[in-house]
Amino acid sequence: MKKRSFMASIGILLYVVLSLTDRFIYKIPNYIYIPLAIVGIVIIISGFIIDKNRQ
Repeated sequence: MKKRSFMASIGILLYVVLSLTDRFIYKIPNYIYIPLAIVGIVIIISGFIIDKNRQ
């Protein structure tokens, strides 16, 4: 079984929680949503890169 990247999992979780909160619970203003979404995407990409370099 393949081991999951911790950073990529955190990034995906951040992005999913942010999206679900914005869609169903509370409308998050764009000046907060956009930077948090970018941070989540950067964490996902860096997690995949770090995991690939370890192998």
